[in-house]
Amino acid sequence: MRTFFLVFIELAILAGILVLEYYYSPLMEDHPTVPLLLNFLAFILVVDVITRLVKSFYSRRHQLPRGAKDNFHFGVENISKLLIGIGLVVTAFGFFGIDFRSLVTSLSIVAAAIAIISKEYINDFLVGLYFSFTRNLKINDYVKIGEHKGKILEIEMLKMRLLDENDDVVILPHSKIYGGEIINYTQRDIRSMSIDFQVDINSIESLDNFEQALIQALDEYAEYIKPGSFNLKVVDMKKDALDVKFQYTLHQLDRDLQRQIRRSTVRKIFDHLARRRTPKSGATSGEGQESAT
Repeated sequence: MRTFFLVFIELAILAGILVLEYYYSPLMEDHPTVPLLLNFLAFILVVDVITRLVKSFYSRRHQLPRGAKDNFHFGVENISKLLIGIGLVVTAFGFFGIDFRSLVTSLSIVAAAIAIISKEYINDFLVGLYFSFTRNLKINDYVKIGEHKGKILEIEMLKMRLLDENDDVVILPHSKIYGGEIINYTQRDIRSMSIDFQVDINSIESLDNFEQALIQALDEYAEYIKPGSFNLKVVDMKKDALDVKFQYTLHQLDRDLQRQIRRSTVRKIFDHLARRRTPKSGATSGEGQESAT
């Protein structure tokens, strides 16, 4: 309802501008900048009305909660920002009495040079449009992009915002994201968790006993973890150490609970390995490298 109210107001303002230009056009001939400003304002209103209506109809069709946004909303907003930016440039040239179309036609070489200079910005914008309308990445998806891992907050015109596991906002350019490796954990069951660490071979008697010790260490969280989902997996075997994953699945998705269990598990792993250390074996404790998947 609020959207249609704002659209009604914008259409009323637009109608006022058209009436003003129609009835007072002779007076504006002595002030050429006034029609330019009015035309630019009318252009902004048209773009904003179309943007609001498109987003509103999309939200209704997909039954999105009020105020919720997904990729499509950000894509439409980015296109509207681009159009308004172009309108602003055209209006600025008009203030100096320069015909924008003639300028672009006569200065094609300069235009080409500008395109080369702004290549990265154009690339980021085009990739951003792709991300806005693709189904491979969505708002609130939990992803890993390069060394960064977190939840997608926004897909802006040139950059993407992630909320990482430390609740820090990470801003990444679209071109860097598109050219790198992307892991989307939301495409599968994100209740599954995995903790990666390295353990000295001399610090454990057997993998089965070590796995049982880790499972017992999480007894206080047993009600939150799916029974039978525990798995200690050997990823790589080195001369003196093993790279392993300790995996389990939660009953329901809860980011705060995930952090608590992961933190507790890492500390239990460290405590268990520290007790097994002896001067003779020179065993080292697991690195505690965390990885929530």
